[in-house]
Amino acid sequence: MIRKLRKEEFTQAAELSLEVFSQCGAEDFNTEGLETFKSFVYSNELMNELTIYGAFDKETLIGALGTKREGTHISLFFIRPEYHRKGIGRKLFDFALCDNPVREMTVNSSSYAVEFYQSLGFRQVCEQQETNGLKYTPMKRIS
Repeated sequence: MIRKLRKEEFTQAAELSLEVFSQCGAEDFNTEGLETFKSFVYSNELMNELTIYGAFDKETLIGALGTKREGTHISLFFIRPEYHRKGIGRKLFDFALCDNPVREMTVNSSSYAVEFYQSLGFRQVCEQQETNGLKYTPMKRIS
């Protein structure tokens, strides 16, 4: 099941995001980067700027996608590794796009996820960047 999360569920999305980020994106951050990421996901102010969608296996949150700027930027997109390559990420993305259709969308992708974002129609807009200990690849999708 996929649905928009309620504000009181955002902590679950933050915990899932940190867990998957730590497991799958380790090559893209150093100690400073990990702290930068934690300060984002555990900031109520920053998280409350997001619209967050969740994918569930029964009652368990297995994926989260958070957008900001009225759906034009993906800030969080994490699926538990044991659910990778099962179509859940695409379904979550399609649900968010259907809920809030936008012509253009951007994301700062981890190196782990570049290929996945390309499968969703995103294209790399410049070389890999690094900010506050986090490496990422800026990407854009135009529909």
